Parts: sequence; C-alpha cells; structure tokens
Amino acid sequence: MENGFGDILRDLRVAAGVGLRELARRISTSPGYLSDVENGRTPPPSEKVIVEMARVLNVDKQTLLVAARKVDPELSQYVALQPQAADFLRTARDKGYEEEDWIRLSQLAAIAKLGKGKGEE
Repeated sequence: MENGFGDILRDLRVAAGVGLRELARRISTSPGYLSDVENGRTPPPSEKVIVEMARVLNVDKQTLLVAARKVDPELSQYVALQPQAADFLRTARDKGYEEEDWIRLSQLAAIAKLGKGKGEE
C-alpha cells in the first residue's frame, strides 16, 4: 500500500528527531492539526506550509510536495510569469506526455543548451 502524505511526514519527522509538538510550534500550527494531517484525517496543508515543514525537518521540499501532490510555489510563480511555459504545459497535458517524454525533453534541452545554464546537468 502506498504511503500517504501523513505517513511520509511522520516518518521524516521521526527520522529528523523532531517531536510533533516541536514541529507544530516551529511551523506555527497546532499539534492537534498536525496530528490530524499525519493520521490522514485532514488533507495536506498549503504549499507554503509544506515548504516550511521541509525546511524545519531539513529535507528536500520536493519530497513532501510530491507526497501531497502539490506544486512548488517557485514553479507556480515561474509559470505565472512565463505564459509560454503555461502554454507548453497545457500542450503536454493535452498530448498526454508521459515520464519517458519528459526525460527525452530534458535531454534535448541539455543537448540544445537551452536556458541560462547552457547545457549544465
């Protein structure tokens, strides 16, 4: 069975040696709410709160964002400021891009030296 967001959050919190009350205090929420999230009684919090949780637990924010099926706020902002990015994502969705397509696109972008990194991996 696939672990839900709450299970993953609890595992990361315990591994980091951070108590439930301590995490709640450090992200400015109640221990009861955090317990409800960890036990799957309430949905994952906002992206902003998830990013703060990751910071406190010293884990990659992407781990928690993916578990919550949420998008990194930095990416949301980028897409909002780059209409072509939003158009491209709509096209990818409409054409049903799959994991292999995204891998190939990343490889092509590196070969074409697109972006400021100009081919860095």
